[in-house]
Amino acid sequence: MIKRAFVAVLAVSVATITGCAGPGAGFTSGPVSAALTPASELSGTWRGSFGWVSAFFYTDEADCVLRIRDDGTFTETIRPAKSANNLAKASNWSGTIVTSGNRVTLRTSQGPSFTLIRAGNTLYGVAEDPVTEFPIMMRFERDGDST
Repeated sequence: MIKRAFVAVLAVSVATITGCAGPGAGFTSGPVSAALTPASELSGTWRGSFGWVSAFFYTDEADCVLRIRDDGTFTETIRPAKSANNLAKASNWSGTIVTSGNRVTLRTSQGPSFTLIRAGNTLYGVAEDPVTEFPIMMRFERDGDST
């Protein structure tokens, strides 16, 4: 019964995230050019968090600090949130960023990559937690003193 509920909640979450992509959604067919965002537009400190999608028995939550440099490299520090259980682990990640339009991909030197969407001073997205392999929601806000 719990497995069915989890699958149902996950299906609703995926449907909500993907939205309505039908013919009336405003998408055009054919190739679309996307302006690349220079890494310098993203440079600065971004603070945020992540949490499991549809967690109910166990939670995996952490606070994150993402620092992006002008040269397109980044470092990220992850610390378990106070409400997290022993699944959340402190970790540090580093690598490079690749941008395409409003998409920002963090390619880590440790292996995994995460693609986030940029909306103004917010980066957000859904990814797989490389430690637990469960889907997580990530959200970062640019620090007020960053340019």
